[in-house]
Parts: sequence; C-alpha cells; structure tokens
Amino acid sequence: MPPKATTSSASSTTRVQSSSPAQQFVALLKTQQFYWYLGHVFAIIFFALSSLSGILFRQAASLRYYRFTLLSIIVTYLIVLKQVYLKRSGQKATTARLIGDENVQYLSLAVVFYLASFILDNQVQTVLYSYIIFAVFHALTYFQNNLLTVLIPSVATQQRVNSAINNFTTQYNQPALSAASSVEIVLAVMSAFDVLISTFWVLLKWNIVQYATKVVLLAAVVVFIKLRYEGNQFTKAAVGQLDQTANGYVNQLNSPQLTQKYFGYREKLIRSLASIQRPKVEKKTQ
Repeated sequence: MPPKATTSSASSTTRVQSSSPAQQFVALLKTQQFYWYLGHVFAIIFFALSSLSGILFRQAASLRYYRFTLLSIIVTYLIVLKQVYLKRSGQKATTARLIGDENVQYLSLAVVFYLASFILDNQVQTVLYSYIIFAVFHALTYFQNNLLTVLIPSVATQQRVNSAINNFTTQYNQPALSAASSVEIVLAVMSAFDVLISTFWVLLKWNIVQYATKVVLLAAVVVFIKLRYEGNQFTKAAVGQLDQTANGYVNQLNSPQLTQKYFGYREKLIRSLASIQRPKVEKKTQ
C-alpha cells in the first residue's frame, strides 16, 4: 500500500532490542522512518481538524488544516523517495522508473492539489481520503513494529494491542485498498463535473486563472488514474465498475440515438486515454 515503507527503522530497532525503552526511543528518533511515521500521524490529525472545522463552518481554519494535511503527506513521500533513490545502493532515478513509481505518482498529485489550493483559495477534501486510508494502516504498522514495546511496558497489554492491530489490518487491508481506489475514481468524476460547470462561468467572464487551475487538476487526476489503472488491480476494478454502471444506465434510457452518441464518445475517450502509458523500464542484462 503506497507509500512503501523501507526497513531501515526495523533494522535499527533490532539492534537496540536489549536496550531500555528510553534508549530504544532515542535510537528511533535518529531514523528517517520515524519522521515518515510522524508525517502519517500529523496527516491524520490535520485531516480530522480540517473536517471538524468544515463542519463548524470555520472555512479558513479548515483550508489551513487541509494544506497542513497535504504538507504532511508530501513529507512522507519525500522521505520514501529519498530512501529509494538517493542512497548509494538505491535505484537509478530514470524517467521511466520515476513515472512508473506509485510513490512519485501520489507525491505529484498531492503537490498539484497543494499548490492549487492557493490559487483557488479552496480545498478538495476528496483528494485526501485515499491518503488518509494509507496513513492509518502505515501508522498502525509502524507503531506495532517499533513503538509498542517502547511505550507500553506491560507484556500482557502489548499482546492485546498487537492482536487488535493484527486483526484490524488483516480484516480491513483489502477492503481499504479497494475503497481508496474507488475514492480516487470519485475524485476524477467530481473534477470532471467541476470543470464542466466552471466552463459555463467562464462564458460569463469568470476568473480564467481559476478555471485553468481546475482544468490542470482534472488533467492531473486523469493521468494519475490512468497510470494507476495500468499497475493496480483495485483501480482496474473500480474503473470497470464505473464503466459498467454508466453503460447500464444509458442502456436503460431506451434511446438509440443517445446510446449511440454515448458509446461513440466513450470510444473516443478510451482512444485518447490509450496515449497515456507507463514507460517501460529497461532491465539490465547479465
């Protein structure tokens, strides 16, 4: 589940298992993975604050926490990418590998929406949902593997908490991945409708910069979904379900002319999206 965690902190923790809890915690503070974990924790907290502020009609505060959420998310991906590509033994950062890297894809989407929030002076909460789903599982897993024995002295309590986390992650991992992909499809649909509605406002001399920003957001989401579609079974299932639902609805209208136009536009859209492909990463031969 993106972003991928590396094992650097786990190996560090193994070396200090015989140390006191305080020494183990200090050792964790020296690892990049601990701050990756904090990024997820802060993302969850800021997301909750943004949502609560929105419910209480405090839009300025909600937008501020929305930006903090995206910043926390961006930090987690930067840490992961630094560990993957900037280590001496790391992978070579070719263009093809970066485009196909799901961490780069999610980082790029977060950066685009973060920058757009300053132009639109608004937020798109839907973009956060999949990130928060990932953050919950990553935070729980890191806590279980690295902080459980450090923060909870009772062995019996450790076992109960460990069992609860195992049960939760085992039961909800697959549904969570499916939900995250579905939410990303919803984001694409909402972005498309937003651009469609905004097109009419442009005709009434609405802010062209904000309109262009929404178009860029839609393009970013479409490219993101297409790249995810090529490499993720859950995204394929979500797209397939949306396509099946739309086709069924159109067929029920009993309008041959409308049905013909719909499937004509559908085929044109499929051909257009076919041009967006993940570049193939060349494998070294021995």
